[in-house]
Formats: sequence, C-alpha cells, structure tokens
Amino acid sequence: MVVVQVDAVARSGVTYIHPGILDPCKRPGKLHPGCHPNPKSAPTQANTYNRGCSRHHRCRQ
Repeated sequence: MVVVQVDAVARSGVTYIHPGILDPCKRPGKLHPGCHPNPKSAPTQANTYNRGCSRHHRCRQ
C-alpha cells in the first residue's frame, strides 16, 4: 500500500509523505488500537495482558 501511495505522490509532484502512512495514530477515520483519543498525547499500549507467574514459566518474583 505504501508503494502505491508513494507512486501517486510522485506523479502529482508533491515531495512529502503523509504522516498517516508511517504513524497509524495520524490516519483519518476511527480510533486505531494503541492510539490515545487526544492526538497531542503519546500513544498508549494496545495490549495490557501480562501472563501469570508459575513454575512452568520459570519466572522470578
């Protein structure tokens, strides 16, 4: 998809890449996972899952 958009930009004579191509939080439309509702704030973690500790995982507390 990036190649198609870069090719379209090259044909139109524009010399910049839209920030939405590189940063999903700046894409138009609905809020993407991991993006904060306030556009000036830092991105948040999308998946907050943390596996439990057990003897099988050999983790230390």
